[in-house]
Amino acid sequence: MSTALISSYEKNGSLLRLARLLVKNGWNLLGSLGTSTYLKRNGVACKDISDTIGPPILGHRVVTLSREIYAGLLAVTDADFKELERLNIPVIDLVYVNLYPLENECKNPQSTPESVLEKTDIGGPTLLRAAAKGRRLALSNPEQIEILEKWFENGCQESEREPMTLRFAAEAERRVADYISASADYRENNLV
Repeated sequence: MSTALISSYEKNGSLLRLARLLVKNGWNLLGSLGTSTYLKRNGVACKDISDTIGPPILGHRVVTLSREIYAGLLAVTDADFKELERLNIPVIDLVYVNLYPLENECKNPQSTPESVLEKTDIGGPTLLRAAAKGRRLALSNPEQIEILEKWFENGCQESEREPMTLRFAAEAERRVADYISASADYRENNLV
C-alpha cells in the first residue's frame, strides 16, 4: 500500500479532494497535526505524523524535520528499502505541500523582519526537495491534483508515472526556488 504525506497551510476543498482521491485509491495518509486534524474532521482517515516521529517542538516550528521522514522519501536502492524495513520506517511515495504564505507577508507593507521570519516555512520546502530528489510524486500546487486524478483514472500506468514525477519535481523545485527568492529579496531590501 502506498503512503502520502500531506502538509497544507490552506485547509480547503483542494486538500479534501486530494485526500479523498488518495484514500479512494487505497493509499495511507500521514499528515502534519493541523492537516490530519482537518482531514479527520471531514471524514478522511489520516494518521498524524507525530504518531510516527514525535510531537511538534519549538513552538510548532519543527514538525516534519525528522530523519525518519527524509529516509522514507530518499530511499532509492534495494539496500535502502531493506534498511527502512529493518528500522520500521515507512516509504513515502507522495508529498503534497501547500507552503505558508511567505510571499504575501513579504509584500505586506505592515510586515516586519520578525513577521517574515515567522511565516518562513522550513519543513515544507525541505519535504518538496526530498520528494523530488527521491523521485517521489512531489505535489506543490493544488492544480496538480487534476493530473494525479487522471493518472488514477487511467489505471496508474507506470509509463505515465515517470513523466508525471519529473514534471512535478521540476515544479516543486521552481516553487521552492521562488519561495526562497522572495525571502532573500525581502531580507536584502530590509537590511538595517
